[in-house]
Amino acid sequence: MNKIKSDFGDIWKRIVSHFSDFPYIWILIGALFLTAIISYYWDVSWKIAVWIGGGSLSLITLLLLTKPMNAVYGLIGTSGSIRLFFFNFLFITLLFAGVYHLAFFNNAGISYDINQPHVDFCLYENDNPDASRIIEKRDTMIIEHQLDSVSFSETVIHITKDTIHYQRIGFWQVWRSTILTTLTQEATDLLNVATIHNSSMECVNPVKNKQKSDLLEWILIFHILISWIFFGVFISLLYNKFRYES
Repeated sequence: MNKIKSDFGDIWKRIVSHFSDFPYIWILIGALFLTAIISYYWDVSWKIAVWIGGGSLSLITLLLLTKPMNAVYGLIGTSGSIRLFFFNFLFITLLFAGVYHLAFFNNAGISYDINQPHVDFCLYENDNPDASRIIEKRDTMIIEHQLDSVSFSETVIHITKDTIHYQRIGFWQVWRSTILTTLTQEATDLLNVATIHNSSMECVNPVKNKQKSDLLEWILIFHILISWIFFGVFISLLYNKFRYES
């Protein structure tokens, strides 16, 4: 038991030392998480969340351009420890999953009843129980008639109504998509569809839906960039371990 406590204490000290040595990247990622918390608990402050999120992404870009290795070491450490690497990997994945869920998918619904799946980020706001919509389509046809050398046209409007059903997007679905995105360095179908704003589709709040899809796309870009860094470092760690310890 004492050995387990000692090992846990050593691991905890290394983690604390890692965060204190390279705080910048974690502070900025924490600011993204703050954006999600503000959006979740204070929905009227969405504009503030957008400004904080945009500022965090801009500062992350500046950090990567001015001190790229500081950002890389902040993500994976300098000790070459695979244990610390996996801890950071899981922690980063959990943070991004929290950002996606709290800021974007908490009140969102997705429909697969159309050719291109559609996400409405504001569908379940204000405890809205309605998870379906009736979409009305109008097809206008002009029919030409000729009777006794007299030509005339007739306009026919054909109306069809389709019911589109939506379903909630849960946290575990978001987390699975986040893990798959990190492992494959490519957005999953859920995240990819969520970044596409279809202005022709009916939404609870079209302006807010557009802002959320745009901000989600920028965050997703940095998420995939970070996953590239993790993948490259992981290959390097394995190579060094096999080279020097075999």
